[in-house]
Amino acid sequence: MDAGQHKTFANEELFSGGKYEETIREEYPNLFLGKDDVRFIDYQHNTNWQDKIFANSAFTNLNVKVKGGDAIARYGLSFGYTTSEGIIKTTGYDSYNLRFVSRLNIFTWLRMNAGVALNYSTSNLKESAKSKETNPILAALGKSPMLNPYRYDVDGNMISALSEVDELGVSNPVAIIDKFEAKNTNYHFVSTMGFEGTLTKNLLLNTNFGLTYNGMKEQIFMPNHGMDHYYNDEAINVSKGTANYLLSIYNNTYLSYKRIFNKIHNITSSTGMNVQTNTYQLDWAIAMNSHENDQYKDLQDGNDFLRQLGGQNRNWNWISIYENLNYAFKDKYLVSASVSLDGSSRVGDNAINTLKVANNPFGLFYSAGLGWRLSNEPLLKHLNWLDELKLRASYGTSGNDDIGESNASNYYSSIKYRGTVGLYPAISPNPTLSYENVTQLNGGVDLGLWGSRVRATVDAFQSTTNDMLILSPIKSYMGYAFQPENGGTLQNTGIEVNAFFRIVNGKSFKWDIQGNFAKIKNEITHINGDRLISNVQGGEIVNQVGSAANSFYGLVFNGVYSSGAEADAANLVNDKFVKYVAGDAKFADLSGPDGTPDGVINQYDKTVIGSSMPDFFGGFQNTFTYKNWTLNTLINFVSGNEVFNYVRFQNEQMTGLENQSASVLNRWQYDCLLYTSPSP
Repeated sequence: MDAGQHKTFANEELFSGGKYEETIREEYPNLFLGKDDVRFIDYQHNTNWQDKIFANSAFTNLNVKVKGGDAIARYGLSFGYTTSEGIIKTTGYDSYNLRFVSRLNIFTWLRMNAGVALNYSTSNLKESAKSKETNPILAALGKSPMLNPYRYDVDGNMISALSEVDELGVSNPVAIIDKFEAKNTNYHFVSTMGFEGTLTKNLLLNTNFGLTYNGMKEQIFMPNHGMDHYYNDEAINVSKGTANYLLSIYNNTYLSYKRIFNKIHNITSSTGMNVQTNTYQLDWAIAMNSHENDQYKDLQDGNDFLRQLGGQNRNWNWISIYENLNYAFKDKYLVSASVSLDGSSRVGDNAINTLKVANNPFGLFYSAGLGWRLSNEPLLKHLNWLDELKLRASYGTSGNDDIGESNASNYYSSIKYRGTVGLYPAISPNPTLSYENVTQLNGGVDLGLWGSRVRATVDAFQSTTNDMLILSPIKSYMGYAFQPENGGTLQNTGIEVNAFFRIVNGKSFKWDIQGNFAKIKNEITHINGDRLISNVQGGEIVNQVGSAANSFYGLVFNGVYSSGAEADAANLVNDKFVKYVAGDAKFADLSGPDGTPDGVINQYDKTVIGSSMPDFFGGFQNTFTYKNWTLNTLINFVSGNEVFNYVRFQNEQMTGLENQSASVLNRWQYDCLLYTSPSP
């Protein structure tokens, strides 16, 4: 709303709330200033706060590549730099990356490859979560347009000092832009080395080693001036620091075999073992109430009694022993099969649906596939314009061990109380926790025409996730809110189409169009208890049989009671048995304790009201190439999904005097059929 609309809204809110005018004047004296008051000018504006925080941004990407070598050794070196301004003022991103790869023929029977990649990036960020004190977007939408970012002196001249937080408790958005600091630094390092040895003409031994390191440091300073206070008014300013790293080391060693019999039988296989170990560490600290001038921003500068420290250490390991086999007859009939035995430290000692090997649980997973390359059949092989026509079908299982590092184990965490550190059981463990087991059936067609100027693939699939991880609520006397368990089944069915067309294939100029389209149905087919409801900020989500995963859950809104007569005719009460009146939201009475409508709007009337899963999605890309120059255009589309608009949730509540969305101008005020928003 603009300044005039917001002033009208604020007056309506104040004088319709049942308070005496004397009380209102005492609580909000600045809303009743006279022209002679020194602060009168502070409220005579029509500020567009979004213009104060948003800006156009520019993006630059630079890459340099060098490659060379001979028959003995080859190498490649690349350097890249990316810089981008943010659409929110004073935000931005800089990234530097360096990569080196090489391949060395040590002997005729032994080859080595090595690579190193390093990425370093820095970001200047702003709060993007639901904190109204520090999120510039929420502050800009809630700040009264009657106010100004800067103060005035006694003569009525605007000065450079920022305006303080207003009496409504809304931070100055310009103070967030100028004074709030969030600096993020990321390091990403990858090193690989591998050897390939020829044991026989058809048999190779490969081993590859890798090390990955991801490190992050973040420093945040939440200032005093112009900002609402933090932590329930306990802190005037806050410093935060976070540092974490993830170190992964892996090895993949395998034997590969390849042989062609009688020029028509082609067999390839690989037998090997994958091993990976991971270490994660997180440390964080919060300091509050350094000097009020906002010049002391380090963690050491805060009040000792309000300082908070924390962190965590996580370790997990994974091993897989596998066999892959492929067979082709005349390059027309194709068969593939694979099997793997996977072990993970994340699963429980008594994990369900696993095999015990050396007293450790292992998951057994397998797959098989068939293919028919029709383009190599005599009937079609002579067609010069047909490059590829292949039918595919496959079935397989796989295991997902991303179920938490310690959910299956009993572990302790530290807690500090009055200067003493103690230990407590951190979770209600589940020793039977196991892999999420995914089975997938897939059928597809591959098509290539006119020297691959036209390529297309079509895939239809059905994927079922059994033993899905859920967090089941448990009785409060257990001391925990939930226990992790394999208690759900999720099914995805769909079709995906990818296509590529080279429209122009000139010597210097090329024009390519490629696109993709996907339609997927997502459905919970089983969940322990038939329904699992979880709270989110501003609402609830539900996982229940017959609905999509994480569906939105709530009451069905059917408009506004436009008159007292309409509300009386509905004869409904809320969960506190208060009768609905004119101006109230109109909700559907769907059910009651016995499964039939009962005239009471409560939890029995909640139902699935939407899903974030789209009906279909896809995209189109044009690529124009002229010699060494390339221009890309990209269009993505999504249809049929619902999105929870948290910003709208905050700016249409009408529970305070903060600025609201312009849609509340159509709120109910007196009996009329045209209102779309309920009264406050």
